[in-house]
Amino acid sequence: MSAVPGRPDRDGDQHLRLLEDAWDSVAPSWRDGIARDFGTHQWTPLREESRSYLEALRAMMDLLDAAARDTEY
Repeated sequence: MSAVPGRPDRDGDQHLRLLEDAWDSVAPSWRDGIARDFGTHQWTPLREESRSYLEALRAMMDLLDAAARDTEY
């Protein structure tokens, strides 16, 4: 029996949650200027862009799933 491949949008959600958890665990103890700069200029844009990407990917995967169902014999 072969394994059903995961959907990249769901896998991406899981990986993004892992990154968010890691940041949330580090942020309270990392309070210098570098941390603020990283949070503002690196982490926040990355998180927002990743969420947007995953939403678009989810919509595309749903569309592909629907097309596959509609074309089944």
